[in-house]
Amino acid sequence: MLKYKDFVGSIEDVDRKNRVITGYLTAFGNKDHDGDIGVKGMFEKTIGERGPKGRNEIFFLNQHNWSQPHGKFAELEEREEGLYFVSNKMPNTTYSNDAVELYAEGIVKEHSYGYSVMREKFDREAGANMLLEVKLYEGSNVTLGANPETPFTGFKSLSFAEIKDRTKSIMKMLRNGTLTDDTFLLLEIALKEMQVASFELGRKEQVVTPEPSLDTLEPMKLIEHIKEFRELNY
Repeated sequence: MLKYKDFVGSIEDVDRKNRVITGYLTAFGNKDHDGDIGVKGMFEKTIGERGPKGRNEIFFLNQHNWSQPHGKFAELEEREEGLYFVSNKMPNTTYSNDAVELYAEGIVKEHSYGYSVMREKFDREAGANMLLEVKLYEGSNVTLGANPETPFTGFKSLSFAEIKDRTKSIMKMLRNGTLTDDTFLLLEIALKEMQVASFELGRKEQVVTPEPSLDTLEPMKLIEHIKEFRELNY
């Protein structure tokens, strides 16, 4: 059975000129929302057999979409922090072009990977399932939980200031007018999710916050203007 894991804040470097991304597909030692803890060594066999130095069968995908491959990985390596990767040069496709720009603007900061469990055990002391060995099929950039099978949970840990900064970055991308319709939709979803996150954060901290907040109301109006513009020009 194919499963997915998300990892927030996993970008190390974006080489915009050469179209190469480096970062981490996952971290070791952290209990995730599924109650699993990844153990260092869990990828050793699959990388050796199927990674860049093996049969090279592990793909770098856009949103877990097998019809939108960015290619494969130039490097996959287990480090103390987690599973480190270096992408090959991203191809000149609309979805890869969008991904590079979203990476560069700091909008895409999350990755996820598709895998099946080969060995695991439950640790009663940790109260978690320890992943000892997995078979890795692919790693993906994920844009703010657009894939329903990999729901994004990172907004829950953002502050008002961080939500505002993320909103500004997305608005900048929306204004450039060069995004594909699919990416535009993802950013629209992201803004709506931030609107909810902002309101819930205000309610949790008992801060008097309008619903929707001022920072997220303006992007909603912007979306409607962009939609009208697109309808007139297509």
